[in-house]
Amino acid sequence: MGHPAIEISGLTKRYGVGEAAVDALKGVDMVVQPGEVVGLIGPSGSGKSTLLKCLGAVIEPTAGRMALAGETIYDHGWKVADLRALRRDRIGFVFQAPYLIPFLDVTDNVAVLPMLAGVSNAKARERAREMLAALDVGHRAQAQVPQLSGGEQQRVAIARALVNQAPIILADEPTAPLDSERALTVIRILNEMAQRFGTAIIVVTHDEKIIPTFRRIYHIRDGRTYEEAGEARAA
Repeated sequence: MGHPAIEISGLTKRYGVGEAAVDALKGVDMVVQPGEVVGLIGPSGSGKSTLLKCLGAVIEPTAGRMALAGETIYDHGWKVADLRALRRDRIGFVFQAPYLIPFLDVTDNVAVLPMLAGVSNAKARERAREMLAALDVGHRAQAQVPQLSGGEQQRVAIARALVNQAPIILADEPTAPLDSERALTVIRILNEMAQRFGTAIIVVTHDEKIIPTFRRIYHIRDGRTYEEAGEARAA
């Protein structure tokens, strides 16, 4: 048995100092295996976004430990010299809005990340086209962003998150703007991609339509996590 894709223990995050200090995370524990899609749910202000930002190396925790595939990236301080490279190469992000670049076509929207990682333009575009085809939007490869439907835009955003073969995807409310059918399609795609590439995916959501699809759910309340086993239904 290999290492978990994500392992978090005793993670805390404090904003401010003294009497004005607020503890957003109060000792979070979480384990996600390769190929697993896990839901993270909780009320507004419970710490969901803070946890994702810490795990994505966007903000620094206050204490605790985080490891990716057995490598400690944070232990009461960052253990990785280049956080930018960590985010680029090992962590993919999917947001509520696709945040596609409007003046690039679909292929270049996906290819831009491998290009930034030093992959040649031709190879990056080849990778992008392969990923778009895997997500059933290959026929839109030359389209401009405004020509895409909302569901197509979200698929392109998922392709962009996966194109560098990042072992971890952090998805923040990825189905919020979508209707029920498209929301379930997005979750089905994330599950298929997780199985195909061994990607570990955390989905932050308030979307009641997709919550029953998760095999495991972490609830976060008052800065602490509580695991709940779920009975997944096919999306």
